[in-house]
Amino acid sequence: MRRLPLETRRIPLPTEEPGAFQCLLLRAFQLPRAYREVFLLKEIQGHTLAEIAAMLGITVDTAMVRLKRARREVGDWKNSGTAERTK
Repeated sequence: MRRLPLETRRIPLPTEEPGAFQCLLLRAFQLPRAYREVFLLKEIQGHTLAEIAAMLGITVDTAMVRLKRARREVGDWKNSGTAERTK
């Protein structure tokens, strides 16, 4: 294997590798729209379930179910920035 001269080697910057929050967003954007809306409003923007239900025109119970399903799809993002999406 041919080695590149030292001055042309590419060293990945820390900002190029996604951390926990970036991985969370990437997985959240892969969710179905109904789950994604509730998840982002609750986990990212910090709204209550009652506020989310009012904004989306759904019941609080529906918002809670969608949030639980979204969390299950996203996985345990708080403990690992590199965790793969579990099914």
